Amino acid sequence: MVSKKKHKIFLAVFLLIVVGIALIISFNYDYFNEAIQVNVGNYGLIGVLVFSAVLDVLFQPIGPEIPGIMGLLFGLNLFLVFIFTILGSMLGSITNYFIGRKYLSFNIKSFYSVKKYLKYQVFFHRYGKLAVFISAIGPVPWAPFCWMAGAFHMRFRQYVLYGLVPRIFRIGMVLFGAEYLFGFF
Repeated sequence: MVSKKKHKIFLAVFLLIVVGIALIISFNYDYFNEAIQVNVGNYGLIGVLVFSAVLDVLFQPIGPEIPGIMGLLFGLNLFLVFIFTILGSMLGSITNYFIGRKYLSFNIKSFYSVKKYLKYQVFFHRYGKLAVFISAIGPVPWAPFCWMAGAFHMRFRQYVLYGLVPRIFRIGMVLFGAEYLFGFF
């Protein structure tokens, strides 16, 4: 009984931290956008890499493309910006997957009955690939889907195929599209 209470407290604290970070970043969007711009300007490709990774780890509204676009605005090479943005995004996404697998899976299992957990796991295995794919290319938050993929033990190979590969295409489309649009200005 004490163990189940610990897991409920862990999940509650985890969700409070996630929501708190999302609210702080949402209400201070301009500040964080400026911080990204300054640090990418100062540190170049390393700034793009670090901010892309951090932005994909956190549950917040700024995507990893923003540091990449900032890098392009500072005149960095498009191909290198693309590579560093992808590396950062993959680092953050894989970290989230393993956070879900290591910490959330056990806590979710402990929070729900075995029967209910298995029901959710079957539901995720049925529709999870589509959900991860849509979140990878769409404007929906990416981090929770990474956590769920890990928590419900989606095979890592499937996670890469349905999540990370489409994410690479999304980042590429945004960065190459931005570079094309910058050509008009």
